[in-house]
Amino acid sequence: MSPRARYLATTLVLVAAVAAYALWQRPLDRPTPRLPVASAPPARPAPPPVPPTARRILDRAAVLGLTHEQVVRLRALDRFWTNEERELQAAVRDAEQELSGFMKEAQGSRGASVQQIQQRSAEYSSLSATLRERRRRHSEAALQLLDGRQRHRLAGAGPGTEVGRDR
Repeated sequence: MSPRARYLATTLVLVAAVAAYALWQRPLDRPTPRLPVASAPPARPAPPPVPPTARRILDRAAVLGLTHEQVVRLRALDRFWTNEERELQAAVRDAEQELSGFMKEAQGSRGASVQQIQQRSAEYSSLSATLRERRRRHSEAALQLLDGRQRHRLAGAGPGTEVGRDR
């Protein structure tokens, strides 16, 4: 076979191979598959909704149709909770500042062990847990003053409002 014929045969085989490959890669009767889109890493779960305080319930008094007795009792709960929350918030803030000062000191010069950090952060954690627990109890007490219909309305009146159980 002459070199010219070999060249022609090789070119035809290569053209046929490229054409076959192109047709095989993109058939006309099947849709082109899509690659899955990379999703963002899973987000941290949202914090639970803040339970309604007596003040938030009183702010919706007209919508909820509160009775005079309910308003009086909710106001008393609100006054008590406002004082208690103020004291707890101040204690939490003081503990947080103390822990922050300790951490800055430890970071700057002498360092601190994990055990020392845990001991110093225990008061802050405890006070934060106490605040959350007392807020939950306050909310339960406030919700106990409402009837089932009012609780249902409260749940629909605003986002982030948790509904208590009928007892």
